[in-house]
Amino acid sequence: MARPLRIEYKNAYYHVMNRGAGYRDIFLRDEHHQMFFELLREIHDMFRVEIHAYCLMGNHYHLLISTPDANLSRAMRHLNGVYTQRYNRMEKTDGALFRGRFKAILIEADSYLLSVSKYIHLNPVDAGLVKKPAKYLWSSYRQFIGDETVMPWLNTSKTLSMIGARNVKPRYKMFVESGCDEEIANVYQNDRLPSILGSDDFINSITSNLENHPEIPETKTLRPMIGLDQLVQLVANAFSVEKPTILASKKGRGQKNEARSAAIYLCRKYAGYSLNEIAEYFGLNHYGSVSGLVKRFEYLLQEDRSLARRVNRLLKVINK
Repeated sequence: MARPLRIEYKNAYYHVMNRGAGYRDIFLRDEHHQMFFELLREIHDMFRVEIHAYCLMGNHYHLLISTPDANLSRAMRHLNGVYTQRYNRMEKTDGALFRGRFKAILIEADSYLLSVSKYIHLNPVDAGLVKKPAKYLWSSYRQFIGDETVMPWLNTSKTLSMIGARNVKPRYKMFVESGCDEEIANVYQNDRLPSILGSDDFINSITSNLENHPEIPETKTLRPMIGLDQLVQLVANAFSVEKPTILASKKGRGQKNEARSAAIYLCRKYAGYSLNEIAEYFGLNHYGSVSGLVKRFEYLLQEDRSLARRVNRLLKVINK
């Protein structure tokens, strides 16, 4: 079976979902919610992802996001991967937390942004957790209607601007509490969710740029990937080293080569190159070495805040 199609381009809008493996709970207590919110802030800052709505349920989450830089997969890899790491560390467990790769529905914003926002905010009501969406603490709804201060990384203005020019918060509240739109309800009741939600013209404009075939690989993007040479040069500039230093496969005994480790990490986690491609480029004997290097660098980022800040600044440069 083909893996889900990923359609990425600048300023695209998505409804993103993921759930715990085996329907296990992924939010057990308040600390988990706060940890997830911190990661939403991180993908907003690091990848310029705009977050337009969220709802954290017990065993799954919903996000309504847009990507000015066409980097959905990289941002979600960070969100899901780092949340799993931090969750496992907090709960003293290990292994996969989510059932697999996230589901993302590409949305025609002009036609469906409001309806999908309503659907996300009504999730706790539909699940029988609360009678009114404002009673649920772990969605963005209360921020939309003025019951809570809007978090710096949450964008309510785009959605509210579609309600009108005046009294937008009360009108949005009435809109949501009127119930889920029948068309949207029918879409989400299907076992097989669509990859694109929009008009025929919108769907045709998207699919005309893709090889629309059931055996399409895991990611199709409408912009070129950053080249290995270019990425490594950016890392060299950021770490104030020469490019050959990063490409050198060996260092003196006891010496660290953080720039090389950072380059390998970024090639894998944010540029999406395969293990074989990275191993060949960096002169590693086996592709399995790449996974080990990436895991060690991820741990180092958790321990060294100065290094993490440097990598975050570098990511902003790469994303531009």
